[in-house]
Amino acid sequence: MVSKSLEQYTTRIMLSVGDIIIDTQAKHTGILVDRQRRIDMIEDDIYVWEIKWNHNMLTEPPIEAPMSSILEEEGLKLSIVVGIYEWHSVSGETFEI
Repeated sequence: MVSKSLEQYTTRIMLSVGDIIIDTQAKHTGILVDRQRRIDMIEDDIYVWEIKWNHNMLTEPPIEAPMSSILEEEGLKLSIVVGIYEWHSVSGETFEI
């Protein structure tokens, strides 16, 4: 369950295929490549994003890209709101509080 204040922020984020997300800690870059609808026992319908990650070669030693290439949409939006990921939309949008 998302709190009302966080939900107000997450509704402002409209993810699209081709959007870029950047992991603010490891500096990995990911591209959203596909959105899929899944059935969940509790939430009914949920959406997940397939992400194509690249490796960060700028750190010593290089940090491997995240293991998960599938992220649940609401979790991804919350991660953007709290600053785990930076979001850059193909339509030019970004998120700032």
